[in-house]
Amino acid sequence: MPERIARMVRAIQNLLDDMGVREVEERVIQFIIQEIRAGRTLEETLAEPYVVNHTTPGWRREILERPEIIRAVEEEMTKAFGPPGGGEGK
Repeated sequence: MPERIARMVRAIQNLLDDMGVREVEERVIQFIIQEIRAGRTLEETLAEPYVVNHTTPGWRREILERPEIIRAVEEEMTKAFGPPGGGEGK
């Protein structure tokens, strides 16, 4: 019986740990998007101590594939340079 309870406790701890990691990841993603929209470059933002302290190098590489990050970068590029194609030839 005690082993069964210990397994249940470990399972609950793992679940809570996973939820905590996802929460931190979401906060970091929101921070990155906020910084990009404030005019910072993605490179500057990924080097911020807040981001570095709450992520791993591998996760920071993976962030470049997140749709919400790509969208934020695209929006900032559009603001800076205009829409793709720039309306030329029309």
